[in-house]
Amino acid sequence: MIPARTTLLLAAALLALPAAAAPRQAASAPTPEETAAFLATRPDGLKPYWANLWAGGERNAVLNFQRLGLAAMQLGDFATAEKAFDAALLRIEGVYGNNRLAARARSTFAREANKDFKGEPYERAMAYYYRGLLYLRAGDYGNARASFKNAEFQDSVSESEEFQADFAAMNYLIGWSTRCMGGSDGAADFAAAARAQPGITMPPRDHNLLLVAETGAGPIKLQDGALREKLVFRRREANPPEQQALFQFAASGGPAVVAAQPVSSLAFQATTRGGRAIDGILKGKASFKATTGGIANAAFNAGFALMGNGRDNSNAGAVLAGVGALFALFSSAARAEADVRYWDQLPETLGLATTVAAAADPVDVRFINGDGRPPSPPAALMQGGDASCRIVWARSRTALVPGDVRGDDDRVRASVARRRDTAARNRQLREALMQM
Repeated sequence: MIPARTTLLLAAALLALPAAAAPRQAASAPTPEETAAFLATRPDGLKPYWANLWAGGERNAVLNFQRLGLAAMQLGDFATAEKAFDAALLRIEGVYGNNRLAARARSTFAREANKDFKGEPYERAMAYYYRGLLYLRAGDYGNARASFKNAEFQDSVSESEEFQADFAAMNYLIGWSTRCMGGSDGAADFAAAARAQPGITMPPRDHNLLLVAETGAGPIKLQDGALREKLVFRRREANPPEQQALFQFAASGGPAVVAAQPVSSLAFQATTRGGRAIDGILKGKASFKATTGGIANAAFNAGFALMGNGRDNSNAGAVLAGVGALFALFSSAARAEADVRYWDQLPETLGLATTVAAAADPVDVRFINGDGRPPSPPAALMQGGDASCRIVWARSRTALVPGDVRGDDDRVRASVARRRDTAARNRQLREALMQM
């Protein structure tokens, strides 16, 4: 039988474990000289995004690659944008790909246990969306179609459930890419877009110019619930009144103006699953924390009650107190807070339109502001494709946003830095970055 004193000492040691583990040396960070040498070869406009990737490590790599990719799109550095989104999607595919291995990974993917950012369904969908736009620009319509199909899939999948896809813009872009491939007219995909967003119609067969407009600022993530375990999404309060994108170009019959039709809202995609409204998503380990905390309290109380009833019960009481200490350790180690890191460059609304235009026709874009301000030029503009399938993409808001990952938790970041595998993973990431 374990002596009561020994058991109590064991309990005290267990309770002290988190404090004893804290001084473990953090993962080795790159030296200032290594960082300076790495950034020296990067263009000035993208240096902050490369710096975040270099210092942020694998934990934030997906989000930092996404931020780099969208900033590079705005600056016209399409080669960097393609590489950045490919790197982000490679990591997303490991858990959220549309294949058996990814499905198996999801079945064992404990929510919040893996702190590597992968994003919510709408964020993962948007990574595929931007990669699809880059493929359209390059005239690679088969890969564009595959990217938009993956975007549609991501919108419908979470760690443990799959829902009906309802991202109308992705269905529309699948149909457009199918048509650009020269085969089907994409009628089924345009019809799927219309089901998700009534009012969408299939573009006439002779339309050869796709107009894509992004307006507003996308949703943010917040914590809610007693243990801050609930992830909720909110529209940006700073969003301006309704904006409309007008595309103007010189057509054969004279100047023509086409307005982009709002097709998808990212706030809607974030706050629904298969069209069903959700108030929030439970994340973290709140249930585990509450359960183990309750067991700990019960064991402590029972143990000390037994020890107070005489020598014959002291050993049993000490064992129960030790069990209480163990469960208290489990409870204190469980972080219940929801992960609220989010992709801060995303728009609120995706607008689409199509028309007929010659390959040489220049396109001018203006955003009409609902608050009475004069029309404003786009913050970003991309054109590409070929004569039979052109694309013009524009944003009302800049993707060049300052700072590091929004919503990050310094305590979690520090905890991950102390993990034994972090240094090796981050070193491997930096080696890969030097080859990009």
